Amino acid sequence: MGLFLKIARFREFFEETLKILYYYRGRVIFSFSGVALGILSICIIITTIEGANKKARDIFEALGPDSIIVFSGGERQRAARIRTATLTPRDAESLQRIDGIYDLMKAYNVRNVTMRYRDRKWQSVVVGSTPNYFDSMAWKFENGTPFGEDDYNNREAVCVLGSKVYDELFKGENPIGKTIQVGRLPAKVLGTLQEKGGSTGGPNIDDRIIMPLTTVTERLANERRFLHMIRVKTHRNPDQTVEDIRAVLRKNHGLEGSAEDDFTIRSSKDIMNFVTVISGSLFLFLGTASVVALVVSGFVLANLFYLTIKERRKDLGIRRAYGASRRGILLSFLFESVIITFMGGVGGIILSLLLGGTFERLFDIPMLFSYKVVVFALTFSFLTGLFSGLKPAMQASKIEPIEAIRG
Repeated sequence: MGLFLKIARFREFFEETLKILYYYRGRVIFSFSGVALGILSICIIITTIEGANKKARDIFEALGPDSIIVFSGGERQRAARIRTATLTPRDAESLQRIDGIYDLMKAYNVRNVTMRYRDRKWQSVVVGSTPNYFDSMAWKFENGTPFGEDDYNNREAVCVLGSKVYDELFKGENPIGKTIQVGRLPAKVLGTLQEKGGSTGGPNIDDRIIMPLTTVTERLANERRFLHMIRVKTHRNPDQTVEDIRAVLRKNHGLEGSAEDDFTIRSSKDIMNFVTVISGSLFLFLGTASVVALVVSGFVLANLFYLTIKERRKDLGIRRAYGASRRGILLSFLFESVIITFMGGVGGIILSLLLGGTFERLFDIPMLFSYKVVVFALTFSFLTGLFSGLKPAMQASKIEPIEAIRG
């Protein structure tokens, strides 16, 4: 019997709270909106960091812990986005002889190439590479097959399409065996790649086509002296292999003493470190914004409650005169505050679900929604309501009934 009585009292208490919130619905909506925006910021932080970390793990697993990539151009040139070709086929041959290296892939890129199929055209990047490109990049095929050694040796005009190029040129049509115009070169489509998704902070990785390196350098770009990238895999310790690669390339390029490297070396560990830094920067920037939003929302909510207390002073005095305890008044105001911020938290979560896809498309940022988002969002909203409503609730509980009724 006691349990049913408690349930009935709580139901009555809850219904009364909802009536009060409805009566002051203008202020409630104002507070709700502020909390929802703050929680939306928190949701963006968590989903973005989770997405970036997942992307880093995927890249690390695809590349493997034994992968090392060498790019043309030094660190300063790459930071300034100055595209300089400094690697050569001779460098690739020299690296092949380093102890422990068991796989080597060469690549030369031609950017902003216009591709045409019938009345459709698209501008993208052409990657000329060796036949082991697809295995080295752990890139699976959606349809078709890769080019082989004969295509490479004979400089055949064949290509494999990234999913973005396929979508733009073929619109769902089967491309296998069809001919597209790559610049001025007609090329036969051998296959299409599975979608990998846009790379964080950079161009869409699926927006490319891959052709034999010999075809690109000799028939498309007319450039046989340089390479843009060399990728190797090693059985040895990656850090030691990196030092060996640096020594070989500096010797090949005639770099002595304190002369800066005219190439850039990246390992899988560097990629993980880079994403960790990016995640930290996102957390710092977005975290500050969301905390500020929640603090402001808390102040607004507290001030609105102070105003409400003044308007409800006589009502509170009557409730106290009819036997309402200080504790009951305190819990009543705290409950109102927590309900508002909790609804704001739910609203922020819903907004993050609705806007998540938009953020991914606009900013090319991977976002991963998980249970952590719900836990953090509801926890923050609960604490915001608790702390912002505590002092006004304490003030309301201290109101003397006689003075309130007289006032």
